[in-house]
Amino acid sequence: MLFDHELTHLITNKYEMRFVAFVLLIFSLFILRSLPAAELLKNGDFESGDITGWKYWETFPWDGDGSPVESPTHVTIVIPGTIGNPIPPTTSGFFALTQQVGSNGTARGGLYQEVKVIVNTPYILTGHLAFYGDDIGDFTIVGILDGTWNPALAFTTINKNYIGGNTTSSWMEFSLMIIPSKDVITVFTETRQDWMHGHVAGWYDNLSLRPVPEPTKLFPSQNPKDNSAREEKQKQAAK
Repeated sequence: MLFDHELTHLITNKYEMRFVAFVLLIFSLFILRSLPAAELLKNGDFESGDITGWKYWETFPWDGDGSPVESPTHVTIVIPGTIGNPIPPTTSGFFALTQQVGSNGTARGGLYQEVKVIVNTPYILTGHLAFYGDDIGDFTIVGILDGTWNPALAFTTINKNYIGGNTTSSWMEFSLMIIPSKDVITVFTETRQDWMHGHVAGWYDNLSLRPVPEPTKLFPSQNPKDNSAREEKQKQAAK
């Protein structure tokens, strides 16, 4: 009887240990899934107090070529700005990006940043946008290009969020998703004035680009192709 009792006790302990291990596994997977994906934008919150990580672009007049420039002369890009500042001046931290065009002509311009990505993997761009305009031709835009910088595509892309017109808008939150067909995408900002008078300003804060996390799987797929595809994605992400 004593032997039977000890055997029962050992079997019970064995199953208890397996149950505890299973619970710990589930908990670990939950924690890993809850962790935010890696941030891909450099200085998206502009807390450096400058445009580190970004490049200027400018078009003058507004329908020009939109080439990269060392420093814009018709679009003022500063941190912080001076035209129609939103309240509060930032959504968090101490700094936000301001792009503004005065009465010196019709111009469009802003910043852009090219980011290496994995083809056919979804990414999401989030952030905050605010606006001041005094004419129907005034706009401020944030968007994503599927590929390297191209100002012609910046004008026509559907992957963008904008505010425009004779209006003032305080901070609004936005999100944009893209599934790239190329291994580079471009995040860009644009502020535009189409008329030779008035002022326009756009503000940007807390821009963030991250991969959309895949659902966590507890067990490997029974299909070898699924597992090999997942392993290949992990290898590419680690490069």
